[in-house]
Amino acid sequence: MIHEMWAAREAKIARDKGIRYIIQVQGGYDVFRKADVDSVYSAYQHAELITCVSDDIYACLVFLFPEFEQKIYRLHLSVEEDLFKPAEHKENIITYMPRKLEKHSTLVLNFIARKLPSSWKIFPIQNMNQQGVAETLSKSKIFLSFSELEGLGLPPIEAALAGNLVIGYTGQAGKEYWVDGQFHEVNCGDIRTFSETILSKIKEIDNGYFDFIEIKENITTLQNKYSPAKELDGLRGLVDQLRKG
Repeated sequence: MIHEMWAAREAKIARDKGIRYIIQVQGGYDVFRKADVDSVYSAYQHAELITCVSDDIYACLVFLFPEFEQKIYRLHLSVEEDLFKPAEHKENIITYMPRKLEKHSTLVLNFIARKLPSSWKIFPIQNMNQQGVAETLSKSKIFLSFSELEGLGLPPIEAALAGNLVIGYTGQAGKEYWVDGQFHEVNCGDIRTFSETILSKIKEIDNGYFDFIEIKENITTLQNKYSPAKELDGLRGLVDQLRKG
């Protein structure tokens, strides 16, 4: 199995050695990052199967390689619901990941700095292991998404499973799980609307207009959509496809 960014180079090596290969595409916008169009096309042309992990990646691949649509196969990722879950008592914390579009996150935080109620604090998620990330998200109430052209951004899903309101960018692929009520989309680069949305949701929470119990239904939907069972079903289907080949 070959990663999409190295497909042109590694597919050629595999073909020279007579090795069958699959290209696993985790980012529909990274296909041409490491090679020219012709080299990439050749790699996909000779692949046994092309797998991907989101509706958006699938759509990108069909757009780029419509003649290979019959061998493009959608897999499903799973998220550990036992790890990412709401704490019994939430705190007035806003979380975000500084490594994602740092310029945008800095601007948003500067825009809300003087307007943020003193009872709220902002907590960057960085230099943490998975357990630390899960514990932080479980306590926070709002997560800021700065996803950019991602195959399937997992942090917003993890934040939602941990009971957060998610505000920000879908990264395109996030549109498949971006549901009203718990998720609030902001157009990429619209810093003012991003900031206004944060302050509006804080006001709703502080005034008791928002009940976090209401998002339990959304959490169940996400748990089912990104469950280990669904991931396993997809892998079994992939094996069946390979056997047919």
